[in-house]
Amino acid sequence: MKRISVVLMALIVGLLALACGSDKTTIIASPATQKGITVTGHGEVQVQPDTGFFQVGVQVHASTVAAARDAAAKAADAVSKSLKANGIADADIKTTNYSINPEYDYRATTPKVTGYVVMNTVEVKVRKVDTFSKVIDDATAAGGDSVQVQAIRFDVADNSKLLDQARQAAVADARNKAEQLAKLGGGTLGNPISISETQSSMPQPLEIVKGVPATGQAVPISPGSSSVTVDISATWDLGS
Repeated sequence: MKRISVVLMALIVGLLALACGSDKTTIIASPATQKGITVTGHGEVQVQPDTGFFQVGVQVHASTVAAARDAAAKAADAVSKSLKANGIADADIKTTNYSINPEYDYRATTPKVTGYVVMNTVEVKVRKVDTFSKVIDDATAAGGDSVQVQAIRFDVADNSKLLDQARQAAVADARNKAEQLAKLGGGTLGNPISISETQSSMPQPLEIVKGVPATGQAVPISPGSSSVTVDISATWDLGS
């Protein structure tokens, strides 16, 4: 026991000596915990889409590249003329895929080229959503049996005002929660300390069944509805 005491005393003396030999003193203080209430808020605004999108393309098989390319070009040109006849501007027609690939017969020991397939696909933006079905029907009729339609979705052309509304609703939701918590805790709600937007989302695309018949009865397509949402995290000062 006496030996341990001597060792401890030596360590203390050594530490004091080091402290006295230094000409710089550093003091580290832990900051006081700030009082406050942190909550999340959610805002959501329902919206009717006003713009539609779809991809339309042609796929042609032929024994030679030239034959496949020419047939695909003829069908694609017919689709393009149909789109423009329905008021679709050049700026709203965007090529998303063009490919030429060989087709093989793998039944033999060595694969044999049997022909070629040409695909040409464009994405179309329809600014008048009430004409959406007619635009698709006419395009598929113009393209004939080689046409393909897919990736149908709907959106809102300008959602800035909708985001503002959703953001206001999110802040109001957070304030309501904070005021309730402050009251339950016997305090009062002060000024906001921090508010951060954690998430905001555009209207979600509405996928429709892939593939549309080229002829026959008009295809009924509904844009449905979607929502613009904003989520925030906010901290308010807590008074006594």
